[in-house]
Amino acid sequence: MTNINVTCIGGGHGLGHLLEIIDDFDFVNLTGIVSTTDNGGSTGRLRDSGATISWGDIRYCLSRLTKQASTKSLLFEYRFDNLGDLSGHSLGNLMFCAVDSLCIRPTETVQVMREYLGIKANILPMSDAITQLVSHSSEHCYIGEVEIDDNVSQEINKLGLTPMVKPSKEVLQNLKNADVLFLGPGSFYTSTLPSLLMTAVVDVINRNNNLTVYFIANVKDEFNNKYDEIHYHLEFIRKLGLVKEIHCLIPRHRVPKSIELCQPYTIAELPADIHGKHQYRFYRNQLLALLKP
Repeated sequence: MTNINVTCIGGGHGLGHLLEIIDDFDFVNLTGIVSTTDNGGSTGRLRDSGATISWGDIRYCLSRLTKQASTKSLLFEYRFDNLGDLSGHSLGNLMFCAVDSLCIRPTETVQVMREYLGIKANILPMSDAITQLVSHSSEHCYIGEVEIDDNVSQEINKLGLTPMVKPSKEVLQNLKNADVLFLGPGSFYTSTLPSLLMTAVVDVINRNNNLTVYFIANVKDEFNNKYDEIHYHLEFIRKLGLVKEIHCLIPRHRVPKSIELCQPYTIAELPADIHGKHQYRFYRNQLLALLKP
C-alpha cells in the first residue's frame, strides 16, 4: 500500500493536537506547516531581543509529537521561574535560538530539533523570514498577534503580513506533492490563516490537481458573534485566492443554519474535551475515516 501525503497548516494547540493523532496512522507521510507570527510570551520576548522567527508554536507541535517522556523532552518543555530575565522563558525556545545561530535557515534548525527528539513527522516553519501579522478593520490597524487577539471582536476586513515574506522551497515542494491538506482547527486569524497570506502557498495549492482540502471547524465558538460562522471563514479563505473546493468537517453541535453555504461538508460526532479541543477518540475515528484508503 502506497502511503498518502498529508499536510496540516495551522499553529499552536489546534495543529499540535491534529498532528499528534495523524502521526499514529502508519499509512501517512505527515507534515505540519506551522505559523511563525506569534509575538507573545517567551516567543515574543525572543523576537524583540534578536533576529529570530517565532518558535513557540513549532516547539508545541514537536512536543505533542514526542511519543515518550524522556530527559530530552522534559528539558525541551522546561520553563524557567524566579531566575530574573530568564523567568518565563521556555528552555525549548532558547534551544531553538542556540541551534538557529549555528544553522543557515530556521527550516534547518527545526530539522535538527526534530532529529534531537526522534520525531518522524516533518515540521516546517511557514517561512524562514521574520514577519508580523497585521489586521485591518474599518477604523483601525493592529500589528502583531497579541493586538489582533485583544481586538478580535471587531470585524477584520483584511489580514496581511509585514513585511510580506515568501515560503521556503520545502513548504512549496511539500504542498506540490500533498494528497490531503487540512486547514485548522485553532484560532482562525492567528493560526489557520497566516500561511495562506503568502501568495505562493495559495498558488501551489490551487495548481495541485490531486489535492483534497479539508477545513476543520473548531468545537467551540472563538468569537461568540457572527464571525464564528463557518461559511464566513470559508468566504475569508476564498478571498485570499484559494479556488480549490474546500470540504468542511463540522461538529454536529455546531451545525449552522447556513449549512448549505458550507457544501461540501461532513457532519460528525466531535464533542469537546475539558480543554475545549476535539475529544481524542471521536476525532481520531473521524480523521481515520477521512484518510484511510
